[in-house]
Amino acid sequence: MLSQAMDHLNRLINLHPKSIAITIDGGYKDAFSNVLPVLKRYNFPATFFIVTEYIGKERTIKGKPIKCLNWEEVCEIFRSGMEIGLLGYEGKGIKNQYDKQSIKESISRSLELVRSNFDAQIKYCAFKVGLPGKSLWNFLQTIGLQAVFTQCPTNQRPSPAGIGRIQIDDDDHNIFLTKISNIYLLFKDKRSWKYIRKYRIDRLAHRVSETWNRIKGEPFP
Repeated sequence: MLSQAMDHLNRLINLHPKSIAITIDGGYKDAFSNVLPVLKRYNFPATFFIVTEYIGKERTIKGKPIKCLNWEEVCEIFRSGMEIGLLGYEGKGIKNQYDKQSIKESISRSLELVRSNFDAQIKYCAFKVGLPGKSLWNFLQTIGLQAVFTQCPTNQRPSPAGIGRIQIDDDDHNIFLTKISNIYLLFKDKRSWKYIRKYRIDRLAHRVSETWNRIKGEPFP
């Protein structure tokens, strides 16, 4: 769980070097119908980051309507031993020049919705991309949030004010193993990552893996 990961980061406990923390973003219906049963079956704890404004509604993504969780399902996820976090600012990113006041108001409204519908403390907030500056981070602490998460790269050492996460959205097992390897993590959170993306070295890794799958006769997406 993220609570254990944070205790490790704060040097309160020592986790195994190959430990991972699972997070699921968005608060979509399939997180309850598809993801939760698998986590429970294998006894994997996880943190579900939800967009409170869309609870009980639908979101349109790339022209396709996607159902979101309702509050009863959010509570059931929590009762199943999972953590609930806030995917802040309606799931939007906060890169570069963001509107600090708008973000403050959005997160405050979100936490009010949580208090009205969910009987547990929200300790963690995530943003699609980007990290809060010092002033916004100070505000988030005053309203009870203990850590902020985003996607890598963050170009900084992990701290409660900003922790990068690796997005796992590949069906290819080789790519999955690469993404959780130390060498991948070493480059992913550094400034050099933009050059890796610019020259598509990451895509080359995908092509190599797909070719290897063909040689072995394994299917790939």
